[in-house]
Amino acid sequence: MSNKLKKAIKTIFLVEIVQGLALTLKTMFTPSVTRQYPTVKRKAFAGSRGLHYMDRDDSGLKERCIGCGLCEAVCPSKAITVVTIPGPEREKLVASYELDLLRCVFCGFCVDACPVNAIKMTPDFELACYQRRDVFYTKERLMDVGDRYLHRKTGGSK
Repeated sequence: MSNKLKKAIKTIFLVEIVQGLALTLKTMFTPSVTRQYPTVKRKAFAGSRGLHYMDRDDSGLKERCIGCGLCEAVCPSKAITVVTIPGPEREKLVASYELDLLRCVFCGFCVDACPVNAIKMTPDFELACYQRRDVFYTKERLMDVGDRYLHRKTGGSK
């Protein structure tokens, strides 16, 4: 049979339409996979990237961040701002650490770039808020998120 004849038979008998209807009928009676979001929420899976948090050092009293600025440098959307001041023994002290979630693309580059594992991500992806100031995270707020996520008592960040 030639290609023209095959094409004519498919056109006359509407083979593609019948195949599409068969697929529709096959899937019409299977249970749906739609979740009713506010009442049925999906579970977070390992490796999911959500809200950031800043981890504390081993003493639990101050942040683990050393102010190297690698997270700020590697951030593709420039959502992180790190300001350091010189410390008493020529080390850097983090004066302010700010994260703008409106600009963040949740790529996880900041987590990968941190040499001391100070910045990490929770699997919490429900980040809706009503006020613009709620999407700006300071160092203290990021540590509070970490304390809540890791179920720790506050180590004195305030």
